[in-house]
Amino acid sequence: MFFTFLIAQVFLQILCHFKFNLFFFFAALTVMMSYSCTSSYHKPKVFQLKRCR
Repeated sequence: MFFTFLIAQVFLQILCHFKFNLFFFFAALTVMMSYSCTSSYHKPKVFQLKRCR
């Protein structure tokens, strides 16, 4: 519980220090999360289906 409080306080200080650069901080976080999601996504292999008659 103490570490959660500590992380929250440090994060709050970082956000207060950024002020107007806050937008760029969240934009960078969004880009990093999007990249990690897309890099872990594997496209399925294409299977050729034979035509049944």
